[in-house]
Amino acid sequence: MDRQSLIGTSQTLDMRSDLHSMLMPFFPEEIGLRRYRTTLGNHTITISSDDPENTIATPADRKILNLLAGAIAYNIRAGGEPSRHIAIDTRTMVEALADDSSVGGSQYARITTRLKRLMATVIETEMPLGDDISRRRRFRWIDAFEHDDKDLPGGRRMLGLRITISEDAFLWMTRTLGYDISRTRFHSLTSSRSSIWRIYEICLARLLANQGADVCIPIDYIRTRIPIGSPLKAFKSRTLRGAMDAIAIHPEMSQHILLSLVSQTGPGLFDDMEFSQRSRLDSLHVRVRKGITPLPPLNRILAQSDHKSVARPSPAGSISMKI
Repeated sequence: MDRQSLIGTSQTLDMRSDLHSMLMPFFPEEIGLRRYRTTLGNHTITISSDDPENTIATPADRKILNLLAGAIAYNIRAGGEPSRHIAIDTRTMVEALADDSSVGGSQYARITTRLKRLMATVIETEMPLGDDISRRRRFRWIDAFEHDDKDLPGGRRMLGLRITISEDAFLWMTRTLGYDISRTRFHSLTSSRSSIWRIYEICLARLLANQGADVCIPIDYIRTRIPIGSPLKAFKSRTLRGAMDAIAIHPEMSQHILLSLVSQTGPGLFDDMEFSQRSRLDSLHVRVRKGITPLPPLNRILAQSDHKSVARPSPAGSISMKI
């Protein structure tokens, strides 16, 4: 592997999120699943593993995609050609994604395990076109990966990784708008329980899409985008309530968004609610307000002509959405 082709260094490589992928229900909350089915608008989404030795990708596995998106953004801003072939130093990845401060063989093995799950995960979308016709689209996150190993007296060491993400994943990662997250802040956010991280992320994405103006989000909209299989009533009283309490005291989250539970009383009209108050579940929303610090800066990582092309409505059979 050409060491000069590595994208980023431990000093420059940040994570990246984008407004589109932040809202998509591609990583179920429950761990160990081989198949998951959910709906989004008029789309049916089926997530499955085509490898009998691997389950579908988890929210923790998605951290690798955030890191790869950051590498792509760094390369483009440095004047490189946009590419879905990413070479990255393994120690950089391990240090960025490690669950603790130790860096050893188990952490390297965990990276390859996560890559195998991402490579095995297949997402199939189905959209009705009318006249009893449906269109299906299948894609996966990673097409291939390879690594250089060196045998040392203390055991085998992985020197470098080259990962080829799929064309669909590359489109998600380079879609119009996004923002970079420092490694410290990314660790702080994603060390929270995945449902807390996802609720924060979904609310932040909607606030960014609304240019910082207050936005009220139906609670079922949030539930279906985690996604989580619990009934709406249980989601409201357990997952949502716990997440809102955790976000309020988390310094990295609360500085950007302030959340409250409200009930819709009419078109565009909302009243503050307590979780103990009774109200129709379909009327309950989460009000998202801007916190005390500026919102993360949005960055465009494609040329303006490319930005216009990917900003056009998606062709039939692919997922498009309004955020």
